[in-house]
Amino acid sequence: MTTATWLKWTGGTLLTILLILTLVPFILLVFFSFKTQIEVLIDFWGMPEKLHFENYSAAWDVVRNSISHSLLVCFATVLGAGLLGSLSGYVFARHQFPLKNLLYLLLIGVMMIPSLLTIVPLYAIISKIGITGSYWGLILPYISGTQLLGILLCRTLFESLPEELFEAARMDGGSEFYLYSRIALPLCIPILVTIGIVTFLAVYSDYLWPFIVLDQDHQTFTMAAVSLNRSGRSDVGLSFAGYIIGSVPTILVIVFGMKYYIEGMVSGAVKS
Repeated sequence: MTTATWLKWTGGTLLTILLILTLVPFILLVFFSFKTQIEVLIDFWGMPEKLHFENYSAAWDVVRNSISHSLLVCFATVLGAGLLGSLSGYVFARHQFPLKNLLYLLLIGVMMIPSLLTIVPLYAIISKIGITGSYWGLILPYISGTQLLGILLCRTLFESLPEELFEAARMDGGSEFYLYSRIALPLCIPILVTIGIVTFLAVYSDYLWPFIVLDQDHQTFTMAAVSLNRSGRSDVGLSFAGYIIGSVPTILVIVFGMKYYIEGMVSGAVKS
């Protein structure tokens, strides 16, 4: 066996092992979701006597409204972050204004601040303007935080576009909004999809901020999923069934958007 063949075989084996280890938690999640709490207590690793699909129907009754709430917040955040990120990236890439580089460095610096450090001042702000207890208390802070990635990626792409494209449009009488919407924006669709996927996953899985801002009538999926263990008893099968139901939107987003996610990350990479 040659060295190249041995390295290829070893690498393939390690990747296979890592893939299996990655799937083990999800397999266990599915396995326990079909067991009753009594079966879990009596024989933790044993196979269930039958598949208890009633766990899924009971969990669906608990989380269905909260999933729709989460999707509403996610879609509003994705649209706002994509729009503002692309607009700001276009301005930073194609225009000159005072303190441009300093402002951009400050935006990059904000990305380095842990989100936990901003919770107290952020809550003070939304309390001051009276949007606690509503979805706007989630959407507006989410947009302000997630648009930074869009600015970074869109600016890198827009700077790489040849100036001749924009000059030709200006000579034909195109406005600045025309240049943005008809030339720049269509070329950054993969990046916008990338921003959308990252934003969707981050917002959908967030628990702390919705728990602080919202009440029980407006709870998101993560709040409802945690409440499955706070209903007076711990039911592993019911909780795990709820987690699986709630993970369906994220799986669909990843499956249908992965191609554009990879393309967008490559498009937004630093070009030589």
